[in-house]
Amino acid sequence: MRLRAAEFDAFSQQVRLLGLTNSMALRIAVRRIGGFIEIGDEARNDLRAITCHIGNIAQTLRELSGVANRDASFDVERFETHRQHLGQEFSALDALLRTILNVSRRREDGRGRLQQLMQGDSAHERDR
Repeated sequence: MRLRAAEFDAFSQQVRLLGLTNSMALRIAVRRIGGFIEIGDEARNDLRAITCHIGNIAQTLRELSGVANRDASFDVERFETHRQHLGQEFSALDALLRTILNVSRRREDGRGRLQQLMQGDSAHERDR
């Protein structure tokens, strides 16, 4: 990639302010445009939420097992309530995982960011 000296200096200055090297900043940009996962705050929070949902599912399963072991006349209504809760937890977990793992969406997001930058540069060039 070739940059004018002024472009490179401006880029390097911005990158240093972020605590990155030029190489790392370029790798991040290329990976984001390509749809690779960058584990940032949002992804980290989503992964924590998934872990929490897994814990909720495990707790529900323990409760169901305890009820079934203690009570010979298993309460079908209570079981149905737990089953519905478990289904909701799995649905929420599935939605979060799909968001994180949706490569084509991340690639579209990356292309969209690149297009916005290019359109902004074109508008900036026209204004000169």
